[in-house]
Amino acid sequence: MLEVVAGIIESENGILLCQRHRNSRRLPLKWEFPGGKVETNEGPKEAIIRELDEELGIKVLKTELLHDYKFAYPDEKTFHLYFFKIHDYDNTIQDLQFEKIEWVKAENLNTYDILEGDQPFLHLYYNQN
Repeated sequence: MLEVVAGIIESENGILLCQRHRNSRRLPLKWEFPGGKVETNEGPKEAIIRELDEELGIKVLKTELLHDYKFAYPDEKTFHLYFFKIHDYDNTIQDLQFEKIEWVKAENLNTYDILEGDQPFLHLYYNQN
C-alpha cells in the first residue's frame, strides 16, 4: 500500500492549494494539498517535513496529524493518506514544483477541481462535498 502525506497550511489568506502540472503523469491540473509519497525507511511525519521543503521551500517546525484514511482510485492500488496540520514553519512559501499555488477561502474550496482522494478530508474538516 502506498502511503501519501498532505500538509494543511492555513493563514489569514485561506488554505494553501497546489495545482499539479499540466504534464503530470497522473491527474494533471488537479488541485491538491502539498505533500507526496512516504519513502522507504521514513515515517509520515518525516515525509511531510521533507516534502514541504522540496515543494515549497519551507522548514516545518511544528505539525500534528489531523486525520488519516485509506482511499482507492478505480483500477489502482489503495493509498493510505495522512493529513498534517502545519502550525509553524520557517521561510517564505515558494512554488517549486507546481503549475500554480493559491490561497483559497474555505467557502470557495468546492469551486476547485480537487483530487478525489482529498474529498473525504474536505468534507470532514471544511464541510465541503
